[in-house]
Amino acid sequence: MNLPAQTETCKPAMLEIIDLVKYYPAGGGSLSSPQENIRAVDGVSFFIKEGETLGLVGESGCGKSTLTRVVLKLEEPTAGRILFEGEDVTAWQGRKLRELRKNMQIIFQDAYSSLNPRMTVEQIIGEPLANYCKDTRKERRRNVRELLQIVGLNPEHLQRYPHEFSGGQRQRIGIARALALRPKLIICDESIASLDVSIQAQILNLLKELKDGFGLSYLFISHDLAAVKYISDRVAVMYSGRIVEVIRAEDLTKEAGHPYTQSLLAAVPLPDPGKRDSKQAILRGEPPNPVKPPSGCRFHPRCPRAAEICKVTEPELQAIGPDHRAACHFVRQKFKL
Repeated sequence: MNLPAQTETCKPAMLEIIDLVKYYPAGGGSLSSPQENIRAVDGVSFFIKEGETLGLVGESGCGKSTLTRVVLKLEEPTAGRILFEGEDVTAWQGRKLRELRKNMQIIFQDAYSSLNPRMTVEQIIGEPLANYCKDTRKERRRNVRELLQIVGLNPEHLQRYPHEFSGGQRQRIGIARALALRPKLIICDESIASLDVSIQAQILNLLKELKDGFGLSYLFISHDLAAVKYISDRVAVMYSGRIVEVIRAEDLTKEAGHPYTQSLLAAVPLPDPGKRDSKQAILRGEPPNPVKPPSGCRFHPRCPRAAEICKVTEPELQAIGPDHRAACHFVRQKFKL
């Protein structure tokens, strides 16, 4: 079990995830051996406050995208609870789930594959409006034009198709579509990963402007620590299906307590490699097998400070400062608590 999802604020959370689990059958089950499971998400808890951006980072395969699909109810959780604005939506189906989707939207990593190549920009952005709103075609076109201008595109783009745009422009179209129903929460799933660096900066600035202008909350998923620190209020670090650290973004580079977080920071390229702290350990080895994760702390086979207790006892997320929790047996020693 990870941290109780909401302990650091008395204000109700926009999104609250409690002990969320998602397993997939791995095959191989028989009368003599039980069915094995891929533990994609294995007891994750966190919360996002209204108007807050929570960054989620971790290696490929740690469970970030699976978590996204489960939170959005695109897949059903194996266990755990999903609360949105205080309501338990875990078992919602049909009409109630349809209403929930108005308030929870996603911006995908690959904008090109997420846009229908047979639809014009007007049709792509207007589709959510057509499905949920009772406006006229004229009103819908006006709304689509406004959304295009908000994300930095021109009205003359209305009748163009996705292949006629650059990668950055396609991502802006995806953002406009996500905004169409005025959601309260947007999940950005590696939404800048496929873009040039200069375009990434533009999209990040656009997301920050939209957050303030529309009062949005974000779950920003990425493996780019610099981008996550820039856009986020808090950062959650995920490893092998579990959250191992939650920290304020402003404290990330100097106050990271978990060895895995420190290894991720050490792997970030520096303009002058000679200025890298020699005490920072570059992450080595491979991520654990999600079917048979290591006993105890899942990071211990790769951890430079692992001890015997790490091999047998899984650490709990424990408070080590304001809005700062880490799952490490030795983190309190590091901070002299």
